[in-house]
Amino acid sequence: MKTIKTLIPVLFLLSSFLYASAELSLGNETKVYDKIFEKIGETRVGANVEDINRLRNPFVVIYRKRKDANGTKRPQITYTLDGIFENKAKINGKWRKKYSKIGTYKLIKIKKRSVVLRNTNENKELFIRNNNDSKIKFSSK
Repeated sequence: MKTIKTLIPVLFLLSSFLYASAELSLGNETKVYDKIFEKIGETRVGANVEDINRLRNPFVVIYRKRKDANGTKRPQITYTLDGIFENKAKINGKWRKKYSKIGTYKLIKIKKRSVVLRNTNENKELFIRNNNDSKIKFSSK
């Protein structure tokens, strides 16, 4: 009787292991994954360099037309930073204090090598031009 009581749980465990191993056999699933990996491994042909170079720029840049109330085109005002001394900046030949108005802009920050101008639409940062610079660095934020 004791052997039967111990044999029943052993047989139950053995049958559950066999059933689980039958359920875990992947058979067809591994064949599907093997086909997927073969497709991934195949060499693909992409676009050639000439086709890529013929493409237009996908980024659109919209420029606002600068016109006054009469519809005539206004000239664009350029600002140049000539120098900085303590809390003053020389812009377009005139010394300006912090928070002073310059055209439609206000001088809001004076840094070591640049100043920041702000109006309702944008911020502009003017940099001091070095003598050996061929172009003035101008950024708009």
